[in-house]
Amino acid sequence: MTRRLLALSILLCPLLAACSLEPLINHQVVDYFEANDIASNQVILQNILRAKDGAPLHFSELASIRGSLSNGASVSTTFPFMAPDHATTLPRKLGTVGMTITSSPSFDIDSLDTQDFTNGVMRPITPETAQFFLNEGIDYRMVLLLLVSGLRSGGRPEMLLNAPNSSRVVCYHELPALNALPTQYSILEADEPCDGQSEPEFYAFLRTINHLGRLYPLSVPQPPKPVGRPFDLDMTKALTAVASIDPGRYSLARLASGQYQLMSAAHGSYVILCRETPDGPAVAGVLTSERDESTPVPVDACSRKHGNAADQHASGDPAGAAQPMMMIGEQKNTVVFKLRSTLEVIQYVGQILALQQDETEANPQLPERCVTLEYENYKGGNMTCNFGVLFHLQRAGPAFSSPLNAVSYNGVSWSLPAPKVCRAPTRCDHTLETISVISLLLNQNKSSKDIAKTQAVQVVP
Repeated sequence: MTRRLLALSILLCPLLAACSLEPLINHQVVDYFEANDIASNQVILQNILRAKDGAPLHFSELASIRGSLSNGASVSTTFPFMAPDHATTLPRKLGTVGMTITSSPSFDIDSLDTQDFTNGVMRPITPETAQFFLNEGIDYRMVLLLLVSGLRSGGRPEMLLNAPNSSRVVCYHELPALNALPTQYSILEADEPCDGQSEPEFYAFLRTINHLGRLYPLSVPQPPKPVGRPFDLDMTKALTAVASIDPGRYSLARLASGQYQLMSAAHGSYVILCRETPDGPAVAGVLTSERDESTPVPVDACSRKHGNAADQHASGDPAGAAQPMMMIGEQKNTVVFKLRSTLEVIQYVGQILALQQDETEANPQLPERCVTLEYENYKGGNMTCNFGVLFHLQRAGPAFSSPLNAVSYNGVSWSLPAPKVCRAPTRCDHTLETISVISLLLNQNKSSKDIAKTQAVQVVP
């Protein structure tokens, strides 16, 4: 009986040893994700600091961490195997149990400077991606500052650039009133004379998006395009031909003139930006990632009551109950917003840091300067780093020792601000939000093999 209990105990030892590995495995998993978070944040911060200095950007990924845990159990015992001799002591039944645990993690670092990844980060962000961030409760001005490279007001041929390093100035022939879209202005080089009031182009962009008021996105189906010319049609004679039209590719619209027009089926949608006015919701602009073109949408697109755009024909004449159309980018008080690429977003944040550094050094009598979401008189001393800051880094000291939010660049340690709940966008520091947006944009351009992952863990009894 005693030997059976001993044998059972020996068999249970490896199982108990395996159970003891559970906290160690959990610790390894948590350590892996923390290491990956630290590496990802530091890569983003280093590239932003490189962009500030105009240096090349490089991307790498902590692709995998492979940890090996091994345990060994040993049991030994002695039993008598012959009769006792004349020794003064009898053979003793001795038993010993031993266990060892070793851990030897290793990791791989993969470069993301591949053709697919580079093409992805150089490709303009899609309107649907910008719409996602606008619907996430992020301040619309922060989204536009980060993702929009420039805007073109209705009726104007030239785009107003959202570029902190731009040397151009905007000369106002008539300073726009509060909440009015600037229209009477000229874009000049810094050394060209201005016959009115002027300000740097970047601040003119910031003025414009603030004057538009709160914007929210809405998807509107793209209107169908005419195929060929209008034609006469006798339904009594051509009913078979009309019935053979593939509705997935074409539709037939009757025009106000009585003729018919073959239309291509509507595919895709536009992402427009709406705003509230005293007369109700109104179309303010459209997000575009390809060409800077005027975009046709129903006049009442923002009211969600507009009809099917397929009722419109090539010349724009209404037919029956067709909705009237407007051209965003041609009509007054409308704006075309051109989206930038992920790579340009990182370069843009670096230019923000450079601008803040230059402004601080040029105005030693004023507090540290920061770009804010609110339009401020950039020479008036109000542009401090206390309220509504887009992006701001601090020199890391003893109080900023967490490697998760700090990075060393050119011998200087920089740190992100401490996490803090933001309840009023105009009084918050949006630095961590900016890092989060950039991280999501980068992940959007990684293939499955680039996403960090661990090796599978298998427990064998």
